[in-house]
Amino acid sequence: MEERLEGLIESCLEGSAIRLVSVYVERRGRRLVVTVCLDREGGIDVDTCAEMSEVIGRHLNVENVIEESYNLEVESPGLQRVLRKPREFRSFLGREVEVLLRQTFEGKQKLCGRLVDADAEKVKVIVDGEELVFPYEALKKTRLHFEPPW
Repeated sequence: MEERLEGLIESCLEGSAIRLVSVYVERRGRRLVVTVCLDREGGIDVDTCAEMSEVIGRHLNVENVIEESYNLEVESPGLQRVLRKPREFRSFLGREVEVLLRQTFEGKQKLCGRLVDADAEKVKVIVDGEELVFPYEALKKTRLHFEPPW
């Protein structure tokens, strides 16, 4: 269902500077929740999230993709977003990331570097000038790295 929703939501975004980062569908208690993460150059504000929630909600209702009652949540990536799907990794190419590995690599389990490539099977990160490639299965947790200005 998430892939079908991704296609429909991307069609809502055509012609805008906003890009789809991810779509997650999960059940919280008895309620189905669709969480849509959007981003654009310079970031997304609360007003844009609210506006896009209306646009996306109308489009999903017209297409009748989800046959039961659901909650739609539209959000921005946040400063330290956890990356889970290849699509999310591709959305943040060029950004600094913190990578926590399932097993140690060259004596380290936590690495910080620049995300330079991501495909369906693996990610490529430059750490201290060295290009490292990891399959997704080797990653325990990856999130955007935020360095406070102070």
